[in-house]
Amino acid sequence: MRIGLFLDNLDEEYQISVYKGIRAEAAALALDLICIQGETLLNYREDSGGKPFPSLEFLSADGILILTSVIGTRTASAPMTALRRVFNIPVVSIGNRLLDYPSIVVKNKESMTLLMEHLIEFHGYRKLLYLGGPAQHPDNLSREHIFRRTINSLGKKFPGLEGKVMNGEFHQTSAMMMLREYMDANPNAPPEVIVAASDNIALGALELLRVRQEPLWSDCPVTGFDDIDQASREIPALTTIRQPLEEMGKLAVKTLWDLMQCKETSQIIHVESELKIRNSCGCKVQWKSRDDANVPDHTDGGTANRSEYNMQNVSLLGQALITVNSPEEMLSPLRFFLTNLAVKTFYLILYPTPLEQIGKKGNLIYQKTGNKEFFTADHPVTVDMTDFFSNTIIIKAVTERTVTHPAIPNPAEFSEPHSWCVYYLRSSKEYLGLIVYEAPDRVHPQMCNAAIFLANTVKRLQIYGDEKEQSLRLEQEVALRTKDLTETYQKLREEVARRTAVEAEVLRISEMERLRFSMDLHDDICQRLAGISMFCKSLINSVSSHSFLPELFDLIDETLIRTRRYAHDSFPMELDALGLKEALSALCHTVTKQSSCGINTGGIHASGKNAGGKNAGGQNACRCVFSWSGPEKSPFSPAHDLNIYRIVQEALQNAVKHAAANQIQVTVHSGRKIFTVTVSDNGVGIPRPNEEEPGPAEMTRYIKGGGLGLRSMRYRAHQLGAEYIFESSEQEGTRVEIRISLKNG
Repeated sequence: MRIGLFLDNLDEEYQISVYKGIRAEAAALALDLICIQGETLLNYREDSGGKPFPSLEFLSADGILILTSVIGTRTASAPMTALRRVFNIPVVSIGNRLLDYPSIVVKNKESMTLLMEHLIEFHGYRKLLYLGGPAQHPDNLSREHIFRRTINSLGKKFPGLEGKVMNGEFHQTSAMMMLREYMDANPNAPPEVIVAASDNIALGALELLRVRQEPLWSDCPVTGFDDIDQASREIPALTTIRQPLEEMGKLAVKTLWDLMQCKETSQIIHVESELKIRNSCGCKVQWKSRDDANVPDHTDGGTANRSEYNMQNVSLLGQALITVNSPEEMLSPLRFFLTNLAVKTFYLILYPTPLEQIGKKGNLIYQKTGNKEFFTADHPVTVDMTDFFSNTIIIKAVTERTVTHPAIPNPAEFSEPHSWCVYYLRSSKEYLGLIVYEAPDRVHPQMCNAAIFLANTVKRLQIYGDEKEQSLRLEQEVALRTKDLTETYQKLREEVARRTAVEAEVLRISEMERLRFSMDLHDDICQRLAGISMFCKSLINSVSSHSFLPELFDLIDETLIRTRRYAHDSFPMELDALGLKEALSALCHTVTKQSSCGINTGGIHASGKNAGGKNAGGQNACRCVFSWSGPEKSPFSPAHDLNIYRIVQEALQNAVKHAAANQIQVTVHSGRKIFTVTVSDNGVGIPRPNEEEPGPAEMTRYIKGGGLGLRSMRYRAHQLGAEYIFESSEQEGTRVEIRISLKNG
């Protein structure tokens, strides 16, 4: 028998933990499991002509599990009529109440109340700020209700008790935007504690407090909800409420099994949550102990090494896929990636043309089952999705088991259950295809990352394929219509505009990949380094004979700082949360701080050349001054803001790294028609090739300075439609300036 599971993505701990419980219990009951990622009820409308969970048409499942806490409706009754029409098999909801269906729901009333009483009665906080998820989301509704009710019930006992509520989304960027709005409105009146509706919101709030560096706000306590892995790794460790995620998954499968056996089940099955007191609320507890089963064991170097190894394989796959120019060239890096991550079963199916709905047929491009694999990009095999899920993967699994257990008379009847995961390859609203795989639990986030890389590569190849065909057609038309110059000229202008759009799309895809790399670096490697640092610090006081521990602790902290800097430079999160002005100000402040402290991060370091009054000791103190005149908010789109930020970032890097400057001026001026950004320094400029007989050192600086960095700035200025000015000399330093017409912003 087979059951299906619908969730968002197996790229974060909440969903992975629930999936682990589901997979373990399904295996215990000898049930095959297919996990569908990415299908949601949030954007479904009954008048759109589509159906909720379209994969149901070809899954051939005997029962369905829905992780409604991540893909459910924001209102309790939105698509219920459609669901009743779609589901003619047993269904169990996990996380939220789904009307007419058994639901596994966490009881958080008592734990949330205990948290509020702990903050108010134990710590004595009187001014509380609640940062919540969507206002009508069921999870947020229950947590916000307890927050408000506790404030009201204890208000008479504790005069001056008050609570402020803000709503956004359950992710870090939304939390930063909410808290930024509150800080701007109340700069001198911080709350005494921030109560977040999820750990991701809490982590976003902590990140903004670190970025803003406001003295009145720097020590503001923060609490979360969910107890994801990063909560225990954060510094300070996050006070939160733990949900028994794996137990929820197991209980959901047991309930679904009872339904499939026509047994009576309760409509609501509750599981208990648990308050976890750590440091972020203001407590000075020794939370990291062996008795706390939720605290990861940082001494397990094998787990850390495996995760780092998996991350490296994802990075290598992404780097390789960026360079491929045809579907056939994807084979080698994909095979290498799957082998290194011990992925036993993998299918890549692409739709002939991008679809806005999930396709019922596709072209099988690549398949791997056991030690056998086939790549058929030249002659793809068209497969029907119903037949594929009903027969193909079952036949492959049975064949594999027959080889393993040849004595079994009917391997389909006596075989071990399998767990397949499905991830749809998408670009914006277009469905490009899907992957189906069977992989170890520890590599699910990497498989999601790989799917994103594959989707970006497929889309890029489609764009370039269309570009090639379009160019060929255009050449044929030009050859046939050379006499009609006006029409030919117009078509060429359209082609130039289209090429510019293609370049912008390629740049967007590159930034997406940099964002994914930055998030993975910050959320995984940084947190592991923080845990190792805390472990070493604890050994300093307990193991006096190891004199090397202080140096090791300092080295780990320096590595953590550099890694966070790399993650930040890969994609500046504050640009989305705070805007262009504050992002540029923070960038200049960072350059000044790092150069004065001798920190070499993000590729920005002193050249060590004793020129222009620089320190010959190898590190130069550089003062970077920022000024902004004009409206507080950038007049451009987020994509334009990102290009402006990257140009300034590259210019600053060149000034510090190559020019050995000790003074840099970043000026932004917005007039009525022109928006001007200027970066000037007093360093050693780039010699021009027409100068009289430049020496080897000058030629080296010219080659480096005129290489990828300058081409990148020119390319981004072109994308902005800006006038790009670059002036440099050895005596007067370097000036980079872009001028953007506001009518194009």
